[in-house]
Amino acid sequence: MDEIKQYWQQLAARERIMLGIAGIVIGIMFLYLVILEPIMNDAKRLQAQLSEQQRLLSWMEDAAREAKSLSARGGKKIQVGAGGQSLLGIVDRTAKAGNLGDAMKRVEPDGSSSVRVWLERASFDDTVRWLEKLEQDYSLDIDSVVIDKEDSPGRVNVRLVFKGASS
Repeated sequence: MDEIKQYWQQLAARERIMLGIAGIVIGIMFLYLVILEPIMNDAKRLQAQLSEQQRLLSWMEDAAREAKSLSARGGKKIQVGAGGQSLLGIVDRTAKAGNLGDAMKRVEPDGSSSVRVWLERASFDDTVRWLEKLEQDYSLDIDSVVIDKEDSPGRVNVRLVFKGASS
């Protein structure tokens, strides 16, 4: 420590001022890089997350309104089994007609009056329209449903069980 004091005292006044200013500048840069910059980066990241969450909330609210409006509509219904139509066939045919053929990964009977369906990376809008068509035109009821959001906007994974309406 004595060596440092001795070195400092040997410096000219002008050199001491320059070293003092350099120390202050280095201290300010250190504070900026260690404290302020990480805080500002976190604030930007959190703002981006907030914007994404608000966009997702808006999309979900729109989808909920669309689902409510679709479920509120009435229409002519065809009973499953009428005209020789099987529940499995109706689900498969209408999914393909509703642009969900590629998303449909598995369809299997679940007893005599139920069908299990797995959709992956399906368009949410197409899925809602398809479900509305099955309920409106074929009186199919959803016994259970699980919908998971995909990473891609507007895409979902869906697992559901349909039951044919009783006559």
